[in-house]
Amino acid sequence: MPHELHKESRLLIQEALKDPLVRIPRALKSDYYSHQKGLHLKYLLQVNLFAQFAYASYTLADIYVLTDVHTLLIITKLGFTVLMTLLTIWIYHHKQNLPLFDLLLPTSIIGASAVWFFNLNQSESPYTQIYQYASLVFIVLANLSVHVHFKPSLITSALITLMIYIGVYFNVDGDRQQLILFSLIYLPVLSFSIYISWNSTLKSRIVFLQHTLNEYNRQAFEHMAHTDSLTGLNNRRSFEYLAHRHLLSIVEEDHPDPTSLIVFDVDHFKKINDNYGHDIGDKVLKIIAETACSEMRPTDILARYGGEEFIALLPNTHLDDALKIADGLRQRIERTEVAIDQQQSLRFTISVGAAILETCENDLYTLIKQADIALYQAKANGRNRVEHYDPFVSPILEPQVHGSWSNDRPIKIVGE
Repeated sequence: MPHELHKESRLLIQEALKDPLVRIPRALKSDYYSHQKGLHLKYLLQVNLFAQFAYASYTLADIYVLTDVHTLLIITKLGFTVLMTLLTIWIYHHKQNLPLFDLLLPTSIIGASAVWFFNLNQSESPYTQIYQYASLVFIVLANLSVHVHFKPSLITSALITLMIYIGVYFNVDGDRQQLILFSLIYLPVLSFSIYISWNSTLKSRIVFLQHTLNEYNRQAFEHMAHTDSLTGLNNRRSFEYLAHRHLLSIVEEDHPDPTSLIVFDVDHFKKINDNYGHDIGDKVLKIIAETACSEMRPTDILARYGGEEFIALLPNTHLDDALKIADGLRQRIERTEVAIDQQQSLRFTISVGAAILETCENDLYTLIKQADIALYQAKANGRNRVEHYDPFVSPILEPQVHGSWSNDRPIKIVGE
């Protein structure tokens, strides 16, 4: 049966892209993380390290404003920076966990803001109420770094906001007017930073889904271009490509493994179509394809070569073994029936021609022609049989139309 690649996943993606929230389908979560990991993990490491360096560097400005607690600032801020830097590097090298890494900087900013406000509230500097507005950088930086998960970033934003408001509350001694003024400035910045986080994660989801959908479509089109739509087997183009590739791989070998080829088609296929309709003819072709697939080995290259003709390249196979495979297939198909209606079923047969690659100089089309000659010999000898190409036997003239050899035996109908 023809197989539509990733059909269910493509439908899920199309539905997700129509959703305003563009949720990643559960079945694709693992692929989403893998995709984002390749894009963002190293970038997030750089962002984390740069943010920690900036936090440590900002100590110079802190010392300038909060001169009376400069020793405490150096110990607490640099100590926290060293701790988070070591933790960041360890997680990057040992965990490689993207969701965790995506929230590492926002989480560390919760602690960084707590350390900063602790020092601010220890100082007696007259500039502390002005300097507290520098804390806005914490929430902006936290949400700028989020690329994968939006919902967890809301939690970290809430915790950072809580930490900032606790710090501001103690810094202004609970002054209501100061808290309102701070809120008038802080809340728009908070909203804007959350919007940035949402937009960034939304873009990541859309890019992933579009990329995945395009890749699935490409694979589906490639599959269609190389697959027979009725039987699901390789089509002629695909067979010739795969067979040529195999033959090229053995050209330079001193003692190449034997390669055989069989060609087979349905006996009296035109009569089947004329008498019972093309739908029955299609069923016959599908059954033959399924039966042939079950008889072939993983290394064999099977295809529908055109019309009612099938072909199979058998690597590492002597002619005697190829004939056994061909006759086993012929016998299985001979015992197969296709239902015509509730009372009647149709039995059908195939004829098979086989040939072996004698030398590496033989090309694919020569091998196919030899197997075709053997197939015509099988037709001439009464059909429902296997013949092999013999260069010492004069070939029978090829019929103008495939399957046009005369045969007086009727198609067998079971139930008549």
